[in-house]
Amino acid sequence: MRFDVPANAKLREVVDTDHEWLVDLHNDPDVLMNLTDPRPITLESHLAWWESVRASQKDKRLIFEIDGTPIGFSKFYAIDRINQNCTLGADVHREHRGRGHAKLMWALMLDVCFSELGMHRVALSTAEYNLIAQRLYLGLGFKIEGTMRECVFRNDRFYDGICMYMLRKDWLG
Repeated sequence: MRFDVPANAKLREVVDTDHEWLVDLHNDPDVLMNLTDPRPITLESHLAWWESVRASQKDKRLIFEIDGTPIGFSKFYAIDRINQNCTLGADVHREHRGRGHAKLMWALMLDVCFSELGMHRVALSTAEYNLIAQRLYLGLGFKIEGTMRECVFRNDRFYDGICMYMLRKDWLG
């Protein structure tokens, strides 16, 4: 399912000048709606969290950029090198949504997982109401694995979580 990504699109390490942008991205109401913890953050709380994550061997965070402009934030969770699997997540900044950038970012993320990190399997979960993301994931070749019943509480009600996965052979062929 792999496809070519333009040379001007890349994932890069987070640098100090990214943190205010990351707080703005995180605090976007559309992003908060889809995060596990939907509470806004401050720069100070973000920086404290960043110190714990950047040193972790089980987590990786990268900025997705095109022509040097930050577009999105890619998240690799629970990287398990023994069992060769991890969980993924990503957000696109509101200024760059609706232009197909998420597909490019996810393609690069999958390349990192399967080519750089040596993963065999990747997974993600999304709320049942996040139909745009579900279409993206299915279009990339993710398969629905199951449903976590009523695991997301938003707007005074519970929603299901949709679990999806992809195997190395599905991406690399």
